[in-house]
Amino acid sequence: MLNRDYVNGLIHNDDAFTFLRCDRSSPAFWELKKKEVMAMIRQLGCPTLFLTLSAAETQWSELIIILTQVLENKVITLEEAESMSYEKKCDLIRNDSVTCVRYFEHRLKCLWEILSAPCGPFQGYELVDKYVRTEFQVRGLPHVHALLWLKNAPKYDENNPESIERCIEFIDKLISVSSKPTKFSEELINLQCHKHSHTCKKYVKDCIKCRFGIPYFPMRKTMILEPFSDDEKLTKKEREEISKNRQNVIKELDKISKDQDNSLTFEEFLEHVDMNEDEYIKMIRAELKKAKVFLKRAPNEIRINAYNPMIMSLHKAN
Repeated sequence: MLNRDYVNGLIHNDDAFTFLRCDRSSPAFWELKKKEVMAMIRQLGCPTLFLTLSAAETQWSELIIILTQVLENKVITLEEAESMSYEKKCDLIRNDSVTCVRYFEHRLKCLWEILSAPCGPFQGYELVDKYVRTEFQVRGLPHVHALLWLKNAPKYDENNPESIERCIEFIDKLISVSSKPTKFSEELINLQCHKHSHTCKKYVKDCIKCRFGIPYFPMRKTMILEPFSDDEKLTKKEREEISKNRQNVIKELDKISKDQDNSLTFEEFLEHVDMNEDEYIKMIRAELKKAKVFLKRAPNEIRINAYNPMIMSLHKAN
């Protein structure tokens, strides 16, 4: 360490910072975690699913019961917890953040056990492995990002129609954006409905856009769309027409996303923007840089995030 050239070599190669690998959130820590993920991808292949889970403490009546017992030494019923005012719930949560985080961790542990079960939400696709990152949002609540590897999941091959069809069937089997309550209460569906806030707005060419790309494009069926190939070059006139159509579609989406009672069908939506389905798909493909999944989505579902029905019913949060 007394040799200046040796020390400079350590700094130049970042070896001088490796002792910080155990310090969470340090660059060396994240470098180690990145290598772990890359090693998993080399061994297991591309992850099958990306899953996000947030905390919804005010919606979890069981947690409110626990907090009331811990903080006030009082036992309340499930009905009393559900009818408690929002302000009271927030006060309980603020006064015992440790219990809230421990409850969230226990809830996730139970959820992972269900996801790994043969009768779980993946319907015959065994959960082989997972990589989980838990972070804390500005408001202090935990939030989970997870990469999931499923056994026998179909592999996407753009040159194989059968592969594309199997992938679409797999997606429709596990993922939904339906606004119809069916087995689930309307409150659970509302948890997946995006509401614009200052955190999702970004400025692009003097325009304000949602960084999550919401509202989403309605689709008659689930599709995996590819960008135009080199053999499908668009003329200047075609690009101008596509740009004009895109502006009309965005205006219409913005309009219907604000209409709570919107009941348009996909065909009626196309009539409103004066396009046929081929022109509509062509407009979407023109903006793509790589293959992208577009889920089957009615015009009244353009603000709903994708979810797995069984996971949503268990977790009761977005």
